[in-house]
Amino acid sequence: MKVFNGFKHIKNLSLALGFFDGIHIGHAVVIKNAVDFAKKNGLFSGVILFGSHPREFFSGQKFKHIIEFNDKISLLNNMDVDYVFIINFNADIAKMSPQDYINLIVRFFEPSAITTGYNHSFGQGGLGSPQTLQQFAKNFNFKYFQIPQITVDNHSVSSTIIRNAIKGSDFELAKKLLGYSFYIKSPVIHGRQIGRTINFPTANLIYPNSIVNVDNGVYLVKVDTHKQSYIGVMNYGLRPTIDKSDFIPVPEVHLLDFSANLYGSIIKVSFIEKIRDEKPFSSLTELKCQIEKDCLFARSYASFNSKI
Repeated sequence: MKVFNGFKHIKNLSLALGFFDGIHIGHAVVIKNAVDFAKKNGLFSGVILFGSHPREFFSGQKFKHIIEFNDKISLLNNMDVDYVFIINFNADIAKMSPQDYINLIVRFFEPSAITTGYNHSFGQGGLGSPQTLQQFAKNFNFKYFQIPQITVDNHSVSSTIIRNAIKGSDFELAKKLLGYSFYIKSPVIHGRQIGRTINFPTANLIYPNSIVNVDNGVYLVKVDTHKQSYIGVMNYGLRPTIDKSDFIPVPEVHLLDFSANLYGSIIKVSFIEKIRDEKPFSSLTELKCQIEKDCLFARSYASFNSKI
């Protein structure tokens, strides 16, 4: 897969259009359709991505994503996409009419096909729609495929619903709609090593600023190192028992049955289940007793759910 910053003159592509936050199972159908059409017709497939969410441009506030941008690129590579074009959403793009935007795409790609989801919008004010694309397909002689709404267990598959599920600690629903568990990646950094004093050493992490935040609390997680996977218990919060001066939530995870050094390595932490809310304890001894219960819950859960 080749990745370009900006548009590139490559003709006869089968294009998939969308923001694709999380690349959930609905997005996967859109992208697969574009890839399959390309393969069946001896063409190349392409995906046009905005480097940042349009909402950031209009609101001036950072948008919280489901996955980091580099992981989005990796997923597209695994889906056999041939080309990815990363577009900077700026004032010039924002003021384009739907007609102007499609003219731009046609000028660079002369697409053989375009695939979008059922609710795709584009152009100034989001006035472009699947119906607009159907008309443009006739005008510019490309095939247009509109993927219908997809539902799972009576839930519409959408990035908004997934973000809300993550915020509400419904990781089972998020996994069903994403097709994989919600996760974060972080380097392991040095902490205060207080966990070692109560025989529960933790890997201190940095929660990615660009990713949707989970609620403060204690979580059953799956931790992937560069060598192996482990069940873990993660606390995400202000650590009220340890330091009441914390103002920014801190993630720290205890890996069950693990004793090696992880400092400096990057680990992947997948959220499985919320165990409890974060709460203060009167002493480290009381905290240790609760952590023992949390770890017992994690072991029990893992023993009955082999496909974590």
